Amino acid sequence: MNEPLVSIVVPTLNQAAFIEQTLASIVGQNWPRLELIVIDGGSNDGTHAVVERYRHAIAHFISEPDRGQADAINKGFRLATGDVLAWLNSDDMYLPCTLQTAVRALGDTSAPCLAYGACITFYEGSSQARTLLAEPFDRERLRHCDYIFQPSAFWTRALWERTGELNEALHFTLDWDWWLRAAAHCDFTPIPQPLSLYRFHTAHKSGSGSDRRTREVVEFVEKHAGPEWGAAFREVSANMTALADSHDRLRRINLHGFRTWLHRGLYRRHGAKVKVAMSQLRST
Repeated sequence: MNEPLVSIVVPTLNQAAFIEQTLASIVGQNWPRLELIVIDGGSNDGTHAVVERYRHAIAHFISEPDRGQADAINKGFRLATGDVLAWLNSDDMYLPCTLQTAVRALGDTSAPCLAYGACITFYEGSSQARTLLAEPFDRERLRHCDYIFQPSAFWTRALWERTGELNEALHFTLDWDWWLRAAAHCDFTPIPQPLSLYRFHTAHKSGSGSDRRTREVVEFVEKHAGPEWGAAFREVSANMTALADSHDRLRRINLHGFRTWLHRGLYRRHGAKVKVAMSQLRST
């Protein structure tokens, strides 16, 4: 029996320092039926020279200005012909056997389905890393908490066609928005083992433009989870610096539980929503 064709889209812009590791991690899967698509937004940093070294394994390479990440990814998926789809940003990497594990978890690739695994995050130039586990699927929780790690997520063409393309008006919540829309068509399958490496670095998108990111996240939650969640996210975002500072300071001296006392008014008004909002609004 033939293995399903897996299409991986790699959107990139001026990531010459990292994209070779990304491409090597995909090609190194040794998946027998792989369609690799690289969509470059017009890099001028040597990205093209790196991509040329992998042209033997790349089905499509486009380099032209785009309207942002969602536009680039949508462009790639319009070219894709695979039964299984995913995108991998050009500063992240797959772990060994990721495609094999994901395809096995998806099962019937003719049906709408999505599987997501755990993820290892690490900080460029540092030994700091941690494993983020794949939490159980909860459709309602997805309205206020993006617990799916994008580089560890894979889905079928059937689900993509039912859900539609990424919303190109979104810059930071484009994947979260798509998960939520896709969840209307099927339950998702968590995979316990890590499937990807997620890199933080100085030019990392989620860590830049933080005010814009905060506004987009707050508006997303307000729209999909309702006014109570929206109010909690708005107040946490307004106090984020003080919350983050006290959180980190108390954790260092092993007095983590005192944060609710330090910010008792906020916790009194919003309870457990404060912790959720902090986790979603912090970029690293």
